[in-house]
Amino acid sequence: MNLNKIWNEGDWTKQARDIINNLEKFPANSNIILILRHSQRNEPDISDDVQDLNLTQEGRIIANFFGKKLPMNRPVRLFHSKVERCKDTAEEILNGFNAIDGYGVLRGICPALYNLGLNRESFFAELKKYEMIDIFYRWIGGIYSPELWPPITPYCQRAAQLIWREAKNAPENGVDIHISHDINVMTLKLGWFGIPPYNHWVTYLGGFAFTIKEDHILLLNYGQLKTIEMPYWWKSE
Repeated sequence: MNLNKIWNEGDWTKQARDIINNLEKFPANSNIILILRHSQRNEPDISDDVQDLNLTQEGRIIANFFGKKLPMNRPVRLFHSKVERCKDTAEEILNGFNAIDGYGVLRGICPALYNLGLNRESFFAELKKYEMIDIFYRWIGGIYSPELWPPITPYCQRAAQLIWREAKNAPENGVDIHISHDINVMTLKLGWFGIPPYNHWVTYLGGFAFTIKEDHILLLNYGQLKTIEMPYWWKSE
């Protein structure tokens, strides 16, 4: 396995590279929140339960390599979904970060990184018929029953209460890394910042990073750092 080639030239590692290569754009005194999809997993057969699929060996190695690329001058805290591949991704990132003498802590499960409130049977039934990006647009477009597919806004606001507030307790100049799933990552980006997927679904170890300022947010998305407005529901926090 040519690790450097996978990292530098791989299609599925491009979004991870964009994150690593642009974290330095954040102000030096800022606390960063990084929302990531887990690393590469085994691909499902039609009868597989996606929740049970684990990381590939390549996925483990690249997650470790990702950790080695993090800025070692920033302390790191890692949170993850309850699904095993997210925990494994967090552990591999931490192992890589520790290997370069970075200071990191595994904080464990964060409920906001897993439970969207979607009906499990309905979700997996749709996976057999549509691509994830199509399911996402059908969901936010109101095609599905809200009893089975709750609207995204309440989830996104609850997630902010857990994730954004937790960042206030982060070490100075720290990075909070939250390992989740593709639909969670895209839902949070839309519900927090109004940014839809367009044609860019999140890849393994892809995601977005941001820091919360007094009256605005600095968002790193696909390698671009932009100033965006604070959601109205957070201004009173």
